[in-house]
Amino acid sequence: MRLLAIAFHCLLASAVLPASAEPMSRTLKVGVRHNMEATLYTPAGPGPHPSVIVIHTSQGLTEADRQYCARLAREGFRCIVPAFLRAHGIAQETKMMAFTTERDAILADFREIVDELGRLPGAKPGAVGAVGFSNGGLFSVLLAAQGQVKAGVAYYGALVGVLQPRPGNPFLQSFTSASAPVLLLAGENDTTMGTKPVRALEGIIKSAGAPCQLIFYADAEHGFDRNNLRPGNHAAGIDAWTRTLAFLRANLR
Repeated sequence: MRLLAIAFHCLLASAVLPASAEPMSRTLKVGVRHNMEATLYTPAGPGPHPSVIVIHTSQGLTEADRQYCARLAREGFRCIVPAFLRAHGIAQETKMMAFTTERDAILADFREIVDELGRLPGAKPGAVGAVGFSNGGLFSVLLAAQGQVKAGVAYYGALVGVLQPRPGNPFLQSFTSASAPVLLLAGENDTTMGTKPVRALEGIIKSAGAPCQLIFYADAEHGFDRNNLRPGNHAAGIDAWTRTLAFLRANLR
């Protein structure tokens, strides 16, 4: 990650931004092997800024993910969004690899990125959170469970394995009373994941004595913040953004 640190340092040292400026963005190579493309968004001003890693869906890195990062940066968070599936050779039709054979390697990449984010010039030390969408929700939750971040948010998380017994259940293995707070945002009309997995996860977290908030949106579907033409999805997306900002501010500042 030395290459990442040098690139970040050069980025921050090369520009003086007025307080009203838009966040700066730059594409970098990150991860254990430095082969994962990511976009970093740096807020205006000297900081110190808390940091957030945004983790995309099984669709791969899209403009929606970049725009979400940019929105967080406008709110004062240094934000990075890595194209993690592509770096691991995972396509839509092989997405289950992210939950099984590649899960630990992907988590190692995220731990490396999180560690570097917290040590950047202008970063608030140790104040790193994670926000994951669907596939990415698995990883934002596990990063929080393992204490790798200070806060984890999962939008309609693809919680593969949550209904399994030990030792095949990564959530049962990971959550303890020392785990970071988790915010779970889900739609009651989610026909992709259903409501049972997220309720099971809430039970695991509470049984471990870790902090957890679960918010169900009555008329929302899977991907409610992206497929927001339906009124229920649109309202859920607005509320979820507001709750996410408040949650990150409370736990990272």
